[in-house]
Amino acid sequence: MNRLIAGIGITVVLGGALARVLLGPSSGQAQLSRAVSAVHCPAGAKGLPAAAVARAADRALVEAPQLYPGLGAAMVTQSALARYADARGSEVRHQCGRRAFDRTVVVQLLFPKELPSASLSQGVVFVSRFATGYRVWKMAH
Repeated sequence: MNRLIAGIGITVVLGGALARVLLGPSSGQAQLSRAVSAVHCPAGAKGLPAAAVARAADRALVEAPQLYPGLGAAMVTQSALARYADARGSEVRHQCGRRAFDRTVVVQLLFPKELPSASLSQGVVFVSRFATGYRVWKMAH
């Protein structure tokens, strides 16, 4: 069991590193972070297929370096449909309505480099599927 957990952690960290290499440094990282935070609701979000939770988690890892610049590699600690995401899921429903609630995955991130700080080492993003693919549409604060 410990080997499985360690393997998953290594895979996630390597995935984050690979995403940084593929995406490269961007002068627009802070602008992207602000733009995602400014978006209120996922207009045009599509219905979610069975693999949506895993795909949303993958997308969150790809976007994490731009959304949270300087925090290092991210790991997904939890990913769930908004309806199963307790307070964060309720936040989506309250702010954006039932349609967005039904079409959103809440992904919780951990940035090990920032531990033991609870506030700096954690992040939460809302991800939906659009015509162009999965995308983070909001960073929770």
